[in-house]
Amino acid sequence: MDKIFSTDGQMAISREFLSWDHPILPSAADWLIRTAAVVSSDLPLVDLSSCLVVVPGGLASRRLQEILVQKVEHQGRSLIPPQVITVGLLPEHLYDAKFPFASELTQQFAWGETLRGFSPAELAPLIPQAPEATDFASWRDFGDAVRKVYRELISNAFDFTEVAQKAQTLEGFTEQDRWNVLAKLQAAYLQRLDELQIWDKQSARLYAVKHEECHCEQHIVLLGTVDLNRVTRQMLDQVAQKQGKVTALIGAPDAWKDHFDEHGCLRADAWADEAIDLDWQSIAIVDGPTQQADQAAGTVAQVAREYSAKDMIIGLPEESLLGEVRRIFQQHGLKCRYGPGEPVTGSLPFRLLECVVELSQTHKYQALASAVRHPDLFYYLKFARPGIERLDAWFNDRLPNEVGDKLSDEQLAEAITALAELTSPFATASLPLTSWAEHVRQLLLTIYGERMIDLDSSDNLRIARPLGSINDALAAWSEIPDSFSLPCGAADMLRVLRNQLAASMVPTEHDPDAIEVLGWLELPLMDAPVCIVTSFCDGLIPSSNSADLFLPNTLRKLLGLEDDSLRYARDAYQVQVIQHTRQVASWIVPKRNADGDPLAPSRLLFTGDTDDLPQRVQKFFGTAQPPENRAKAFHQAERDHRQRIPIPLPGGQEMPSWDRFSATRINQYLKCPYRFYLKYVARLQGDDDWATELDGGAFGNLAHDTLQAFGTGDVKDSTDEKRIFEFLSDTLSDVALKRYGKSPLATIKLQIEQLRLRLRAFATGQSWHRQQGWIIKRTEVEIESPYPTIEVDQDEIELEGRIDRIDQNVETGEWAVWDYKTGDSVSDPEKDHQTGPRNEKVWTGVQLPFYRHLVKAVGVRGPVSLGYITLPKLGEEVRFRVARWTEDDLDKADATIVDAIRNIRAGNFFPPADMQYLDEFSRICQDTVLGKWEATR
Repeated sequence: MDKIFSTDGQMAISREFLSWDHPILPSAADWLIRTAAVVSSDLPLVDLSSCLVVVPGGLASRRLQEILVQKVEHQGRSLIPPQVITVGLLPEHLYDAKFPFASELTQQFAWGETLRGFSPAELAPLIPQAPEATDFASWRDFGDAVRKVYRELISNAFDFTEVAQKAQTLEGFTEQDRWNVLAKLQAAYLQRLDELQIWDKQSARLYAVKHEECHCEQHIVLLGTVDLNRVTRQMLDQVAQKQGKVTALIGAPDAWKDHFDEHGCLRADAWADEAIDLDWQSIAIVDGPTQQADQAAGTVAQVAREYSAKDMIIGLPEESLLGEVRRIFQQHGLKCRYGPGEPVTGSLPFRLLECVVELSQTHKYQALASAVRHPDLFYYLKFARPGIERLDAWFNDRLPNEVGDKLSDEQLAEAITALAELTSPFATASLPLTSWAEHVRQLLLTIYGERMIDLDSSDNLRIARPLGSINDALAAWSEIPDSFSLPCGAADMLRVLRNQLAASMVPTEHDPDAIEVLGWLELPLMDAPVCIVTSFCDGLIPSSNSADLFLPNTLRKLLGLEDDSLRYARDAYQVQVIQHTRQVASWIVPKRNADGDPLAPSRLLFTGDTDDLPQRVQKFFGTAQPPENRAKAFHQAERDHRQRIPIPLPGGQEMPSWDRFSATRINQYLKCPYRFYLKYVARLQGDDDWATELDGGAFGNLAHDTLQAFGTGDVKDSTDEKRIFEFLSDTLSDVALKRYGKSPLATIKLQIEQLRLRLRAFATGQSWHRQQGWIIKRTEVEIESPYPTIEVDQDEIELEGRIDRIDQNVETGEWAVWDYKTGDSVSDPEKDHQTGPRNEKVWTGVQLPFYRHLVKAVGVRGPVSLGYITLPKLGEEVRFRVARWTEDDLDKADATIVDAIRNIRAGNFFPPADMQYLDEFSRICQDTVLGKWEATR
């Protein structure tokens, strides 16, 4: 035992070094049991009731108690456990509070109101542009920023006045006025609390130190608390000097004692030049997030024969990597569990509240769409589901920016009315928070009140636990003094609740087969023999905070606050602990983040002896490790667990009669037989409301409807391009108004005007075409019974479809069939239908050749020319484009039609074609998956 005495010779804190030959928690448990054994003599009882064990976090607390129970039971003895608390709770065990404490929420409101009580001129050095007096939310945000700075300072035995005095010694210090304002705010804030006879907790701790009120009858054991703040250390000093027993258990060998101070905390200067011993065989250099997850899975594979899931932990310094780790692990058939849990603000009950509040504040379509997609709200609105299920189709038909009060769709109107009743309480202008709490409770009761939740089910974690956290937060609103809590709107109320719950987590369901994923700070005290650390890069390990608005690194160093040097020391120590206490330690260093931006490797990789420094630099800045060094052992597992493409079998599913075909269906089969199967046999379709503009189909429909009106109107035979354009322009405005309303999205307004420009160019082309003797005979011709036929294997197969336009030349009697094309690029009929060398062209589309069969149903006889009327983005490309196919070409097109029909009727739908773009079926077809055909076998 290493005993430290105070300057006056009194006993202070004892230090015990546990070494790092073994994990720290089991070693600490052994030390506690040995200490108790001395007290209880030979009785089969381990009595630790007099101990107050202080650990850095809740996970370490739970794990220590588990280990103590296991060790004592293994000895055949009984345990009276110690009291185990986290370091944040320690101060309140060391003094007696004379007044109740103000909650964090009350402190935030008090700071906000204190700031609001000062004039803009007084606050100018701190807040140059002060919010409006009625903008309570902004005042609270400013107040919370000040509160956090005050909390850090006061926990280190400083206040704003002392900082202002000390900072004057810094060269070039220019923030004196700001700190003077903060000192005045501090005095006003504390006076407000004094008037209400409540205490600021951090101020109360400092008061207890200054008045020497700290005491504790228990034996305080500090376990792994290597970065205690100054006030806590001063409190412990008083306890120790009053003959209280305080022991610091330090996870390091005795030879490292000069790296720790008398409280067992890190000495930053001792770690600055310390060599970090890392086995370079355990360091993996990878490219980005996906490769990090791959490498972690590969390491699991390498040790899976010797260690089970409970023996492994994954360190996650960067929480945003969690999703990729989960995805890759799932592909490899692995499970992982994120130890800290899931945030309450991401839970279904809280997201429900967000949806309802947003919908109460706006008529925007996206707010409605978000609300009805919430699973619990969708279930509640089951009587209105027919309308909800029509919502995507209604949106894609009209693309509204807002949802109006008058809807022609009665079922949709019913759903919106039901939602309005649910959201109406939140449309109120302003209410006190306590009144809002009742509205929130009533909403949650309405949605979840009749739901029976099995506490052993996942619903307990998904629903019940978040509801409990939300209710606790609402209850705290009644503790806020009325002078601090002024009426606010629903959006402001939700903001308060979200801030309250920002750090609240719902634990993930326990799974003995899952590998634990933990944050960086939790890793050192965990005792799993395998530790895989991801994101071993600078800025995370070691971390830094150079952009602090109030306390930059130079000022922190002057005040002795946690600065970059102390963060470096903490992270260097943690790396040493992990490296020495694990049987397997793996470090994954990424070169890039999720955005593709370059990352620097951790400085800790380049400490100590410089002899091999060039090799270390080369390892990082050279070529990343090849894929074969990663998850080799899981390649077979990946094939086994990959989502397989379902293969359609002839006769395996009820097939349509296939006695009638359209050109569209034939084209879709030629493009991809498997997608044809998904759409027309499996009858799958994708619905969404992601559109922010008209897609190609909707834009084309708008053009077709306008051109159809022209083809049946009074000016169809005119050669006056001005008159033609005026008709088209007026018709376009009428069609757009009817379809998209008076206030369409701005993008749609732009597209309408773009189409108007194309129609202007079309008017010129149409005028010229009419002057050549061509007149419009039919437009949007729907072929009806009796249908034309084509022979396939001695069966007469009917053909159906719609023709955009049929013209006849009044001078020559010739017929022409046209297809309107409104794509941005120029469409060439021959290139659109065929591919390959001139003499070996293959038909990949049959739209135009198909038309020459359909026109027979409307009395057109003899040869017909086939072509496009193109209306592309560039007006000069608006042209009438005739396909120059021979009869032999068209006979081959008919053979392609017959062959496609034959294959469809035979059920030949596999494999999927390689597409040049992603569509609604791309995920099913695994378009972006390497080795997808292997996965189907």
